[in-house]
Amino acid sequence: MVPVIITIVYFGFFCVFFGMRASKSVSDSKSYFTATGQLGWIAVMCSFTLAPLGGGHTSSLWQQAGGMGMGAAWWGITSGGFMVPIFLLWFGPMFLKLKVQTFPQALGKVFGPKAKIWNSCVAPAGWLGITMSELFGTAMAIYTLSGARLSVTACVLIAGLLFIIYIWFAGMLQASYMNIINAVMLIIGSFMAIFWLGGALPGGYQAVADYYAGAGMAGNTNLFNFSPTVLWGQIVPCLILCLFSVSSEHAMYQPMLGAKDVNAIRKGALPGGMINAMACLPFVILGVTAAALPQVAGTDAMTAVPNLVLAYLPPVIVGFLMVALLCALLSTGSGMVLAIAHVVCDDLITPCSTKKRTPKQQMWLSRVVCLIVTLAAALPSLKVEVFILLFFWCFSLSLPIFICYLIGMLWKVNRTAAWINLVASLAVNCWWTFALPSWCPPNFTLSFYPVFVVTFGLGIILALVMPGEKGILRQIKEQEAAGQIPA
Repeated sequence: MVPVIITIVYFGFFCVFFGMRASKSVSDSKSYFTATGQLGWIAVMCSFTLAPLGGGHTSSLWQQAGGMGMGAAWWGITSGGFMVPIFLLWFGPMFLKLKVQTFPQALGKVFGPKAKIWNSCVAPAGWLGITMSELFGTAMAIYTLSGARLSVTACVLIAGLLFIIYIWFAGMLQASYMNIINAVMLIIGSFMAIFWLGGALPGGYQAVADYYAGAGMAGNTNLFNFSPTVLWGQIVPCLILCLFSVSSEHAMYQPMLGAKDVNAIRKGALPGGMINAMACLPFVILGVTAAALPQVAGTDAMTAVPNLVLAYLPPVIVGFLMVALLCALLSTGSGMVLAIAHVVCDDLITPCSTKKRTPKQQMWLSRVVCLIVTLAAALPSLKVEVFILLFFWCFSLSLPIFICYLIGMLWKVNRTAAWINLVASLAVNCWWTFALPSWCPPNFTLSFYPVFVVTFGLGIILALVMPGEKGILRQIKEQEAAGQIPA
């Protein structure tokens, strides 16, 4: 009961106080989705840093740590060490130069309106898959808070309801207020749990290390065990996918649109990267520890950590850990729901509708779409067995989109070349997903490998052999120099 009370007090106070009080400033769908230039650098940093956390840094990694060991943490380390600083220093400010409101609109500005429609239809499918993982991770937190008395299905439904409540009355500005506090709670709550667990375990963490050493798996407790499984199953995919796929998710750009200026984006690059990298470590440690105690954790890798903490941690620490987990999952999940709804409303529904809506009607449409997105992610999440593989597949959908975008922004714009690349890469993704060739090497069964080779290779080759216009950034720079647009 104590963990439930702690969670209710935390989210009840801050969600109501910040959300309801600040919701008066949400007067239209634009402010609801982007906060319209009201965010300082701390709010931008926390909102962006928490956006790629969620299930990617927590529940999916403790599930992966059961077999991969501490090597699973390289997902978060490479994300925080590379993707976060590069995005905040470069990709985010580059996007703002296009003066658009969604990432599909950015792609459309480079390659035309049909490219925007393609992005608006294909990419949200991948984002929905990520939302599924956030919902299921939230369900695991609820499962723990219930003392494992509720069924997983019931926890998923409750998680969906919590998502809806979390985003219904507030928008990007209110979520950003919450994210500042959530970032602090995420680090404090998760690290507090692993320090306490070390003292509560019989024999401490040394007993965990001895277990793996006795089983011939000493590498599972070594962060620097760069086995082929860790290298090709975690580090290389994360380096490529976080940098080139996560960077195409509109949820990453919403804090950019809410920033007061470019300095508010760039200022948090290094501290944001450190927070992002650190956030995954406690959950990987919990996953490694749970796998060493099968008599407590059971056979299901996803419920192993909840069972572990319920067995060894006092209720107060369980409460703080679950608040930390919910901070990551709700921040990411609400961001993904807002991003999908923003793209669907602005890039699909509004252009196809002849009826002009009032700001109030547009707000209701936005909230209804958020509700539909949440429901669409809830039940299918029960069918996913390994969430890290779902992340890889979803990111493979976005990979060609962002690489084409980068080529068009930095090098050359050729619409035909972009379309050849997008279609060919999607075909290869489907081939590898639904009819994996028998000659595929074991370490390259993930669909992102052939998708990356095809989209990167085609992008370079087609840009070399086909004529095209100058890259968009060069065009903008020339227009600024000529005084045609303000610098």
